[in-house]
Amino acid sequence: MLLKFLSSAVQQHMNWVLVIIDNSAGAKLWFSDGQPIGAIRGGCESSHRLIIDKQGFIDITVPYSVLPSIVDLNNTVAICPEDSVNINLTIPGDGSFSFSITPSTSVHRSVLTGTLKPLPEVSDVDVSFFDKMMDLHYVPYQDVPDAPGRDVEEIKALGLLHFPFSPHSFQLAMAVYDWTTASFARMVLMKIFEYTSISATPYPLDSPNIATAIWKSNWGSYVPGNKAYMNSFMMKPASTLQDVQDQLRDIKALLQKFSAVQNRLLSAAFAAMPRTSVFYAPQLFSGQLDISQLSLDYFGIEMLECPLNAGPTSESLVVSLEAAMATFVKVGSTITTKMVWSFADSIDIAKHYQNGLIVVVNPLDNDSWVWDAASYITPLSDDPEKNEYTFAPGTSFVVESLDVRDIDEDERNKSVQFLTLKLHAPGSILDDRTTQPPSRPPLDNIPARRSSGPKRCHCVDDAERTKGQDK
Repeated sequence: MLLKFLSSAVQQHMNWVLVIIDNSAGAKLWFSDGQPIGAIRGGCESSHRLIIDKQGFIDITVPYSVLPSIVDLNNTVAICPEDSVNINLTIPGDGSFSFSITPSTSVHRSVLTGTLKPLPEVSDVDVSFFDKMMDLHYVPYQDVPDAPGRDVEEIKALGLLHFPFSPHSFQLAMAVYDWTTASFARMVLMKIFEYTSISATPYPLDSPNIATAIWKSNWGSYVPGNKAYMNSFMMKPASTLQDVQDQLRDIKALLQKFSAVQNRLLSAAFAAMPRTSVFYAPQLFSGQLDISQLSLDYFGIEMLECPLNAGPTSESLVVSLEAAMATFVKVGSTITTKMVWSFADSIDIAKHYQNGLIVVVNPLDNDSWVWDAASYITPLSDDPEKNEYTFAPGTSFVVESLDVRDIDEDERNKSVQFLTLKLHAPGSILDDRTTQPPSRPPLDNIPARRSSGPKRCHCVDDAERTKGQDK
């Protein structure tokens, strides 16, 4: 029925206003855009997040710039026959909600119901540890040479905007901000070089590979002789690989805990950020590996399914891309990330950062109109020009295809491998619905609309990129 309406649609901009009919528990309410609850919102392919204190979230999404349009509240859809509607919302305080649209059509019943998305849990112990890392000036990154950066007061204000439900809003915002700086290398290396299939707490580490990766960093000021770069690893500037190895031996337990805590805070923050419409960004792209000193032989170890995670620890965590693609990353396999994965909604950005591989992610084939597992984190970035979406550690994907394609002549490699994945959510309500015909139309050939700025930091500078073209 929805597609019948869309087939006769007329191009039109649609706005909506939220009207609170009943808020039985008296919960505080915020929108993540910082505007008043009753403000006029809308626009094509937009999504706004309503935050209900101590209860959860409602993502209000307008996928189409046509009339009759639809409005979606957490995957519950109503037809909007006019270009301006009221969403009449009831929040009983039991984790559910109901709403009606005025004016309405006769297609749907007058009152629709849905379930709130849960608020993330944040550990007080993690926050206390993270505060100590800030007090010791390991967070945030101490010298950001290639972006405007933000001061502490800005980050506090952004925390209150995006995480007003949490007493730890500042720490959540700071964790994300720090990720967008060169500190991300710490959070990546300390996760991918864990032997995650060995039953031990914490997981054993491939320390030689971590030390080598830190030592071989060679982009801009992010080199082992730089004070700020080494400080991000809780180390002093080093002049030899042995020096890095010696320092790592002394602090690796604390560094691993630091990484684990910040990754948990990142996961909580990502879950609370507003969602993006899948019609705004129908696919997401990542150039791999975006730490330039790591070759494609380290891509497979980013997955929990890599057999090397079981050890022995005498065996280095490294596997050729070809071997990975022939086994645990083959078509039809499910893979799960050990680390945060960073993407953009522009393939041009992925082309710029790729080191031989571009990963393409498609959303779930279900009724969700937003990227439920991906968070657009640019509002908390050290550079407002960046374009970055993130998937938290533990996100699962199904491998759809692997092929080699030519990219533009002026890029680093003419022929690049493309790995296409689809989000996978085993056991979730969304996953259960994939057996039913989705009401959401297919996303083929819909271009992304967000600006295509740089992704995170200049991990491969122009000099190194030019050098790579000669290989």
